[in-house]
Amino acid sequence: MTDENLSLILHLLYIISIITLILGALCWLINPFFIKWVIKFNPQSRLILLRSFGSIPLVGALVIGAMISIPALNHSSALPIDHCHVSTNCMGPPASHMVTISELAVIGAALCIFCWASLIAFMQWRRSRTLLERLDATSCSMLSPNVQLIETELPLAFSLGIFRPNAVLSTGLVNNLSSQQLHIVCTHEEVHAQYRDSFYKWILRFMCTFHYPSVKRGILQEHALSLELRVDQQVARSTQCNVAVAEAIVKVQRLMSPIKNEGPLCQFLGTELELRVHYLLEQATDSVLPKHTLLLSIIFVLIFSFCGSLPLHNTVEALITR
Repeated sequence: MTDENLSLILHLLYIISIITLILGALCWLINPFFIKWVIKFNPQSRLILLRSFGSIPLVGALVIGAMISIPALNHSSALPIDHCHVSTNCMGPPASHMVTISELAVIGAALCIFCWASLIAFMQWRRSRTLLERLDATSCSMLSPNVQLIETELPLAFSLGIFRPNAVLSTGLVNNLSSQQLHIVCTHEEVHAQYRDSFYKWILRFMCTFHYPSVKRGILQEHALSLELRVDQQVARSTQCNVAVAEAIVKVQRLMSPIKNEGPLCQFLGTELELRVHYLLEQATDSVLPKHTLLLSIIFVLIFSFCGSLPLHNTVEALITR
C-alpha cells in the first residue's frame, strides 16, 4: 500500500471517528427529550424511532464522512481534508500528508471501541448458536408448529436464536398453566420469532456502540419494552381478551424466577411487568407514526447528502486549515 492510499484511509477514519463522537454527544443532549416524545407513540412506531435514533452516531458518521470525502476526489492529493502542510506536525514526510499524532490517537480509540463491540456481538452470536445446537440435540416434542417443549422443572419461556429463532417452553411452565394461558404464551413466543425480535435486539445493541453508556442503556431498555408491548398487543388482539393476556403475564411472572438476560434472548417474562399490564388494560389510543414519514426522511437525507457535500467539505477544511 502506497503512502497516498494509507493517508487517504487514515484521513477517512479520522473524519468518521470525530463525527461519530460528536453525534454521540448530541444524542446524549437530546436523549431525555427524545424518550419523552417516543413514549407517546404506539409500540411499532416506537421501535422505528428507537432503531433510527440508535443508529445515528455510526450511520450518520458514515454519511457525513462520505459527504466530506466525495468532493475531495477532484483534489490532486485525493485527501478528504488536505490540511497537513507542516512537516513537524505530521506522521511522515510532508508530501505524504499523513495524519497527525493526535488524529492517530482518535482513530485508535474509535477502532478499539468498534472492535470491542464487534467482539461482543460475535460472542453473543456464538452463544446463541451453541444454545440452538444443544436444543436441537435434545429430544423435544412440539406444542405447535413453531414452539418446542423441553424437559425441565424450571419454568421457562423464550425465543432463542438470532438468524433462526425458535420458540421454547419448558414442562415446568406448561404443567402450571391453563389451556388458555398456554395458548397465550405459545402465541407470544411465536410472534417474537415471527418478528425476529432477537435479531433486531442484537443489531441495535451493536449500532448503539458509540452512544454514551447511559443513552445506550436507555435506548435498549425502551426498545426491549416496546418489543414486549407490541407482542402483548398482538396476542391480545388475536385472543380478543386483554384481561386474559394480562393475567397470563402475571401468572408467568410468579412462576418464572428472574433469569439474567444477556444478549439477544427474548423471554416471555420480558421487562417492566407493571407497564405491560397497565398498557393492556388501559387500552389507550397512542399516536401512530405516519407511514410516509420514514420514506420522506430517507429522501431528505439523500437530497441533503447530494446538495450539501461541497459546502460541508469546504466549511470543514476552512475550519481545520485556519
